[in-house]
Amino acid sequence: MDPSPVSSPSHEPGITLDQLDQLEEIIVQGLRLPLTGMLVVDEEETVEALSRIRESFPPSLQQAQTLIEQRQDYLKQTRSQGISLIQEARDKREQLLQHSVHEAERRAQQVMAEAAAQRDTMLDKARQAVVRKEQVLQKSLAQTEQQFAAHRSQLEQEYITRKEQQNQQLEQQRLQALQELERIRQEKIKLKERAQHEVEEMQQEMQALRQKTYAHCEELARQARATKQGADHYARQVLDELNSKLRDLQQVVVVKRQEWHDSHAHDRTTTTPRQRTVPQGTVAAAQIRTREDRKSA
Repeated sequence: MDPSPVSSPSHEPGITLDQLDQLEEIIVQGLRLPLTGMLVVDEEETVEALSRIRESFPPSLQQAQTLIEQRQDYLKQTRSQGISLIQEARDKREQLLQHSVHEAERRAQQVMAEAAAQRDTMLDKARQAVVRKEQVLQKSLAQTEQQFAAHRSQLEQEYITRKEQQNQQLEQQRLQALQELERIRQEKIKLKERAQHEVEEMQQEMQALRQKTYAHCEELARQARATKQGADHYARQVLDELNSKLRDLQQVVVVKRQEWHDSHAHDRTTTTPRQRTVPQGTVAAAQIRTREDRKSA
């Protein structure tokens, strides 16, 4: 397609700046809900402004919609052809699978017959080897039982001897433990008396230290009250100075924003082919934004 020439807003319908300004004015004049940051606008005026903007869209959008529909039809045809090709491929795959299954079944039967013959031969050899192994194990088991009986009698005799020795050692250890307990009990009585004496001395020291600490805390509290009064006075002076500076800065910001809106409106009137007027809600919107910035600050 040949590229269409650039159309001028004065000869063909298009989105005009007036319509966008009207939509912006509707949004700016909306009611802002406190503490939420949400804005409530007039639904009827907003929908009407959007309808005017939608009607000013160029006819090329309709042509694009037609091209999209043609593309969807072409995709449907291509999809149906692809489904047919996939079905043909599935049929061929089924035929090949059936042929492969028959061949595999025949080969499996042959392998199973050969495996059964080899299995019978190996079973016979295994049975003979098991019989020979059982005979050898029976002889080894008889010898092991004789050795185990002799070793068990020897262990029983050693157990009796060691048990008697351990009983004697335990009796000696018990007597020693009783003597040690008596010594520990005597030391415990002495330590208890000494600890009680030390506790009494510590209580007297703690009483003196408590009195000294109480007097020190009283002095610190008096100094803290004096320091707090001086800090409060200094903080009030600093806050008053900051509030004064903020008020001066807000006045400067309001004046600068007003000058910027005036210069912006003057530039638009000089660049457009027809006379443009500043919307009535621009100054009010600037003041509203200034008040909102002041509140957020």
